[in-house]
Amino acid sequence: MTHELFLSRDLGTYLAEGARAAEYRLRHIEPVFGVYETIALDFEGVRGVNSSFANALIVPLFAQHGLDARRKLRFRHCSPVVRLMLESALTLGMQAAQGDRFVL
Repeated sequence: MTHELFLSRDLGTYLAEGARAAEYRLRHIEPVFGVYETIALDFEGVRGVNSSFANALIVPLFAQHGLDARRKLRFRHCSPVVRLMLESALTLGMQAAQGDRFVL
């Protein structure tokens, strides 16, 4: 079963605040992480995402749940700009899941 989250409806069309991403993750993703087979993050209507938002939304999931986060998360309707930011956050998340330390 898939749990779908619609980011533009919930947060707007430009996602730029890491604190809002962390709050959203804690309220809407973490509580259902072990319940659903997949969690789909739908970015339809989102025009932009910055690295602060993407990293705060994704990296802690990998740090807490390991590579299971990659198997569980799905990203839908991503524009090329959004996709680029999410791919960067996924790379950092996978490094965190493997215990790699990195300097930003």
